[in-house]
Amino acid sequence: MTITLKYFGLLADITQLKEEQFTFDEDTISVSALKSKIESSYQNMHNTSYTIAVNQTMSDLQTKIKDKDVIAFLPPFAGG
Repeated sequence: MTITLKYFGLLADITQLKEEQFTFDEDTISVSALKSKIESSYQNMHNTSYTIAVNQTMSDLQTKIKDKDVIAFLPPFAGG
């Protein structure tokens, strides 16, 4: 499966990317497993607070990610 990862704000600064493609051998992967893989690739994300959205819907760690899903890594943001 191939998924698209999008990074915003401070997370784009950490990864030096706004977007990238990831390919996995599995048919599905949990948000928790993806988070672990990303944090091992980008060490500074361990110390950063962020939320994850799957296909523009806020997700929890058990959410399953499927082929062609779009995953957004969102830093904390404040309204005004």
